[in-house]
Amino acid sequence: MAVVGLTDGVMRLVARYRSGAPPAEMEVDAVAGVTRLMVSPGDVVGLRWADWLARVFFASRLLTSGWRMLHASAVAVEGKALVFLAGRCGGKSTLAHRAVRELGGRFLADDLVLIGPGGMVVGWPTRVAVPESLVGGVTGGRRDRSVVAGVARERVLFTPAEHRAALGISYSPPVRLGAVVVVDGSGAAGEGVRVCEAEAGVLERAVAGAADITDQMVYVSDPLGLMGGARLADQSAGMGPVDGLLSGVPATVLRVAVEQLPTAPVWRALEGAVPAAGRGR
Repeated sequence: MAVVGLTDGVMRLVARYRSGAPPAEMEVDAVAGVTRLMVSPGDVVGLRWADWLARVFFASRLLTSGWRMLHASAVAVEGKALVFLAGRCGGKSTLAHRAVRELGGRFLADDLVLIGPGGMVVGWPTRVAVPESLVGGVTGGRRDRSVVAGVARERVLFTPAEHRAALGISYSPPVRLGAVVVVDGSGAAGEGVRVCEAEAGVLERAVAGAADITDQMVYVSDPLGLMGGARLADQSAGMGPVDGLLSGVPATVLRVAVEQLPTAPVWRALEGAVPAAGRGR
């Protein structure tokens, strides 16, 4: 993206959605509060800029109104958000999709969650990565096999629309925070499933790690002030503090080897800390 002109409060930019794509032109009228996007006829890839602009518009206003974004998964169970915190390849997606299937939950987010004032939880629309072991014989999506931090991952990647259609997933509107599960997948497979209450220090460290998502923020922040929101360099401006973001709700540490997560009796272990956990396997 490059600025090619600035006249009478109207900024003109030229951008490519990806290398080799046809250029798109953008006009940002600061006085009228209007952003225009112009793409070449038939440029399907370029139209994705419109989706990006819409996300930037809404996200920049949420972020400057005290909301915080976390790298987390979430589902709504009995009208309350159940949020899973873990590092990369830590099992967040696996638990979120198991909660949908086994607890009757409604899907909120696979990767990015917004937490607002008063504990309101919104799932941010991103590509959904479902562990292949949970997909079964479903067709559609794109198979992805990779190794991250020494952990082999076999996933099927869906757009949100594909996710709904292929797996029959029901999505939830914004709901209030109900419970938090901090996933510790460092244990050995023979150790089984263990749970304990998350002490303040453990929860604070998990939240701080989940909030450190500079790469993801590029897609929802306003790098050049195009939407009138916080610029990427000032993304912390107006955001609520991380400390205490998830306080006041039940928080549990779930210790189980990552490779055991697709089948381990996690809900039995979490019964009493997670709404409706007693219904799961």
